[in-house]
Amino acid sequence: MARTVGIIGLGLLGASLAKALRAYTTYDVIGYARRQEICDLALADGCVSQAFTAVEPVITSADIVVFALPPQTNSELFVKVASLLRPGQVVTDVSSAKDDFAHAVYAHIPEGVHFVSVHPMAGSEKGGYGEAHKDLFQKMGWIVLEDEMQPAYDAAVAQELADMGRAVGSRIEYVDMKRHDGCLAMVSHMPHMLASVMITAVGNDELGDKRMSLSAGGLRDSTRTASGLPSMWQEIIYGNRMNVLKAIEQVEQELATVKQLLHADDNGDSLGQYLERAKEIRDRLPSLTIDKK
Repeated sequence: MARTVGIIGLGLLGASLAKALRAYTTYDVIGYARRQEICDLALADGCVSQAFTAVEPVITSADIVVFALPPQTNSELFVKVASLLRPGQVVTDVSSAKDDFAHAVYAHIPEGVHFVSVHPMAGSEKGGYGEAHKDLFQKMGWIVLEDEMQPAYDAAVAQELADMGRAVGSRIEYVDMKRHDGCLAMVSHMPHMLASVMITAVGNDELGDKRMSLSAGGLRDSTRTASGLPSMWQEIIYGNRMNVLKAIEQVEQELATVKQLLHADDNGDSLGQYLERAKEIRDRLPSLTIDKK
């Protein structure tokens, strides 16, 4: 009999996961959304076999429970519903920052329930059910967080969740739970802050409209993520603020270096070397091409 995945939250990530699991695996998928119209859309699309506007039926029916809401919301909800979990069930989440949710889980998870966190490195500046598609995870990273010191962690569950990521087209990465939020501050949360800072600097004074009318692809590409849902990113970034502050310090050091290079009387040679090194690093990024079907 196929195992049932219950997805709590049918926004961009949750609904895309539901669509991918239905398209590429044998899992049965059920889901929770706060609004009935989202449940109706998910049922009409066939990405879930059942949809509820209450969390309880999802938890009591699922073998694997995926918390796919923003990090703080996930944490608060888990505390409320943890008592409904049963031995042998699997709890996971797709949060961008893990510390708060992990603490809530470790404090309240019932004995015999397994917890392995994952983080699909996929998304868009656009959110909501309407933007979800089954190939969101193609060629993207799917991070499986290892935390072997915790009793709720189970290596076999980690393997199943890694296999789930492979099935929906992702490349698998393993990261220790304690290192995850620091890494993500630099590669996800800080880029969003820099995009927000850059577009604010460009457009927040009397010359802003003129500058933006003169802009081309560079400004649009480098500030794309600033169009993300502010309330969601506030929760993500503030929840990981200590790591983001460390990331800001690293970026400030790089900016200080660039200022020194611009002051150097060497015809720009040092600046050129810096830009060449940056290009070499940028070219090492894995390909993120997605073929929508």
